[in-house]
Amino acid sequence: MVKVNVAMLKSKLSRYLDMVQFGEQIMVTSHGKDIAKIQSAQLVNTAPINWTEFKHKFPGIKPKKKGMQATQLIRKIRDEN
Repeated sequence: MVKVNVAMLKSKLSRYLDMVQFGEQIMVTSHGKDIAKIQSAQLVNTAPINWTEFKHKFPGIKPKKKGMQATQLIRKIRDEN
């Protein structure tokens, strides 16, 4: 893993992105502290969601039906201003 501070990363971003493309991981530091890690994106093969299985695994997660919908709330706030 390569460590690089923010200023160096900004000045040589293309170089570091090329390194990431070839499998290197970059640890970004600021004032000597690790703040971010850059690594190659990995595409995840996702299957369709089986909602019956999901509800069984996570019984406490239910959509809220009470109250105002987000779009209604946004319109109300917008119209008040």
